[in-house]
Amino acid sequence: MKVSYNWLQDYIDFDYSPEKLAKKLTMAGLEVEAIKYQGSAIEDIIVGEILEIKEHKNADKLSVCKVNVGDKNLQIVCGANNMKEGDKVPVAPVGTTMPEGMKIEEVKLRGVQSRGMMCSTNELDLPDDGVDGLFILEEDMSIGNKLTDELDLNDVIIEFDLTPNYSHCLSMIGVAREIAAITGNKLQYPKPKLEEIEEKIEDWINIRIEDEDLAPRYAGRIITDIKVKESPRWLKRKLEAVGIRPTNNVVDVTNFILMELGLPLHAFDYNQLAEQQIVIRRAKQDEKLVTLDDQERDLDPEMLVIADANKPVCIAGVMGGANSEVTEKTTTIFLEGANFSPSSIRKTSRKLGIHSDASHRFERGVDINLVELALNRAAELIAQLGNGKVIKGITDIYPKTVEKEKLLLDPQQVRKVLGLKIAKSNIKDLLERLHFSVEDQGVNLLVEVPTYRVDIKQEIDLIEEVARLYGYDKIEPVNPKAKVSQGKKTWAQKVEDKTRNIISALGLFEVQNYSFVNQDAFDQLGLAKDNVLRNVVKLNNPVSEEHTVMRTTLVPGLLNNVALNVSRKVDQVKIFELGKVFLPQDNKRLPNEKFKLSAAVLDESLEEKWELNAPGFFYLKGVLEDYFINLGIENLKLSADEVTYLHPGRTAEIKVANQRIGYIGEVHPDVQENYNLDTRVTIFELDFNAIVKLTDSQRAYSQLPKYPALKRDIALVVKEGITHQEIEDLIEQVGGAIIESVELFDLYQGEQIPNGYKSLAYSLSYRVTDRTLTDKEVNKVQEQIEEELDNKLEAKIRE
Repeated sequence: MKVSYNWLQDYIDFDYSPEKLAKKLTMAGLEVEAIKYQGSAIEDIIVGEILEIKEHKNADKLSVCKVNVGDKNLQIVCGANNMKEGDKVPVAPVGTTMPEGMKIEEVKLRGVQSRGMMCSTNELDLPDDGVDGLFILEEDMSIGNKLTDELDLNDVIIEFDLTPNYSHCLSMIGVAREIAAITGNKLQYPKPKLEEIEEKIEDWINIRIEDEDLAPRYAGRIITDIKVKESPRWLKRKLEAVGIRPTNNVVDVTNFILMELGLPLHAFDYNQLAEQQIVIRRAKQDEKLVTLDDQERDLDPEMLVIADANKPVCIAGVMGGANSEVTEKTTTIFLEGANFSPSSIRKTSRKLGIHSDASHRFERGVDINLVELALNRAAELIAQLGNGKVIKGITDIYPKTVEKEKLLLDPQQVRKVLGLKIAKSNIKDLLERLHFSVEDQGVNLLVEVPTYRVDIKQEIDLIEEVARLYGYDKIEPVNPKAKVSQGKKTWAQKVEDKTRNIISALGLFEVQNYSFVNQDAFDQLGLAKDNVLRNVVKLNNPVSEEHTVMRTTLVPGLLNNVALNVSRKVDQVKIFELGKVFLPQDNKRLPNEKFKLSAAVLDESLEEKWELNAPGFFYLKGVLEDYFINLGIENLKLSADEVTYLHPGRTAEIKVANQRIGYIGEVHPDVQENYNLDTRVTIFELDFNAIVKLTDSQRAYSQLPKYPALKRDIALVVKEGITHQEIEDLIEQVGGAIIESVELFDLYQGEQIPNGYKSLAYSLSYRVTDRTLTDKEVNKVQEQIEEELDNKLEAKIRE
């Protein structure tokens, strides 16, 4: 949240510098993220007036302007087209350094001298004015003056990163209240002074709440004879300072109240409300509403809406509807002030993917008893700025009045928790400075909690309040009285670290994706409706529509990463992810969390370098083999497999010690098309938990061989359907203990090889550890191998 240093001083007197104030507030629990001096980056920008505009003789899209900057006229070449003679604009003279670091110099643009630059809001790093072109200033600004003075940009903006329990500080008054507690100075609340006309508000509007649990209070005022127009400069500057774009004098006042008091208000065009009715109800099934951002929203009965007699006109606490928006034609408004269920707003906001300033506050909880003050303050300002008339009274439905909660606080418990020797009177004083009412009852203190402190629920919350105002920095640290032992990584954590190091060294980059995905991800993979991967854990409160369920595989995230890189013209993507997937368990509340290791490779250059049908497959297979060698895992086997989203015939299961631990394959062409990929992608996914079990912290070592090996080569012609793995397994089975290794070194199809067949050439190494083998022994085994290959696989020796 952004807070204006100058605006704060409307409510509290203090003499702290911005830096000291930030430190004081941070120590009180309000973490300051940044301090920004508002006009520091544009101090040299001045106000200029365009005296003359001529066409550029050498460029159709450029114009040559004569600009009065007070002490002289400047010739400036400009590419914008939204200005006219007499307009006042920001001017950066020669020598000015712009916010992004560019220095303005005298230059020739297409042969015409330009001595400065006229600026847009974007170039000045100011809030977007929604205009494509120059920032057109107000007519009454003084030529030659600094823009920062004319725009009142001599402010300091303090940015806070507030945790949810500091919802009472989401306003100027909220932060000023904290400063009052720190300094002991008096807080100055706004005191509205209203002039009302003698008409009954009941004759103007009829309000009905259908679900009091979701809307415990709903109130409103009527203001008529309004002139909707641009807000005065002071109001626009205050809103711009805290990052809110001004709209008109009505909407700007509601935003002003939002920032001043922390209560979101909403203004409806009264004449657009059918039968002048307001109904707070749940949305109907299949009901729709176009919101103020021009997006059509699909509503459901879980959502609370504000409706008139015929239709919804607002999503309660989230965003208003375009059908009741305040425009220049509006003459009468209904001004809403309400309190809504935080959980309801949170669910609606998440489901619709909308996070507004209003929903941000309602989700965290706002003061239900602030409604009347906020409505009166807003009505006062709107009437002043829009020359309107306020109808007498507030229509207010508040069935169950919320009283201040009372809690008992034991001073001895405060001392115990905080480790402080602090007197009861000091505790009482600290709480009273935070606007709690405190009654001394002898042993304990009876504390009355203001209704805006929705975060205070129990004694420990009060103890925290004492600690933060007392000063965390004043609490003396004490070493814990406990035995401390050095932390060590588990074997699984060590294998994790080694895995990352190995695969990174093999040229792949690690990515980390959200553990949440959308169910559409399974449609993109082409999974059947009953596929086990569709059995997911659904989120009750998803962060957005794109993250509604917990992932059951890492593959969709990696394919999204590949697609994103390809869309940005990257033609070589080699990535991996080590993370958890979440599988529901029958009759158990929590899912089974499994570690998976997955990788994806897209490399157009492989297609050119390798004369293979699936170069990506063999590249990633090599990565796998190197990975397992580095982990000390032996007996890696690949055999043909089928996976729905992988290419048939280019997919293999991965086994170690006859245990399936994953799969590797080329992505199915249909899935590839779903991700808008033209180049082939190869992936693998492994059960990392199984890999950890296969690794052993005590690796076995053997002596270097004492005796020489005997080598034999064999070339076979086999049917295309016979796999390398089948041949290797049979050779090792027949060769027994004297076979040291079997290596495939050639694969050939072409001349001299019949159609439907292929040639595979192997190098066989024979060795034993206790003696030198003879040629006779090796030749005998070699003959047995050739015979078995012929008998079982119809493999013929290629001459």
